Amino acid sequence: MKNHWKRFVISTLIAGIAALALFVLAGNSGSTAAATWHNGTPTILRGKWRTKVSREYGVSGRAHLHITKKGLMNSPKFPPQDPDYTSKLHYRYVGKHVYSIIGRQFNNAPANGNKVHFLVKVYNHHKIYFKQVNGRSDGNGVFYKY
Repeated sequence: MKNHWKRFVISTLIAGIAALALFVLAGNSGSTAAATWHNGTPTILRGKWRTKVSREYGVSGRAHLHITKKGLMNSPKFPPQDPDYTSKLHYRYVGKHVYSIIGRQFNNAPANGNKVHFLVKVYNHHKIYFKQVNGRSDGNGVFYKY
């Protein structure tokens, strides 16, 4: 009778430890979460922005940026200053006041448009750093709200 009781206690103890290990491992599998993509643009970025005047090769210019809830229009510093309009925007907060914005440009593009990626660092409510990751880079730089 003692032998039977020992086996019962040992098997119950092993089963309990195994169940606890499964519970702990199952709980740790979902510890990292993916960043959430939101539609539109962040509220802090909306408005009209411009850079300081730049001079290059005797030509002076200033880049402009207009961000609305559903669209983004940016024009470069120097000629040709054809503005690019980006729509179908999605953004996510990357961290340390940096936002990643993805959208589509349809001017002179195929039916689905060209995918465009921007990174924006917010210094304060009146100053941001705007960078176009793919595409032309002459509109990148520090922008001030006006």
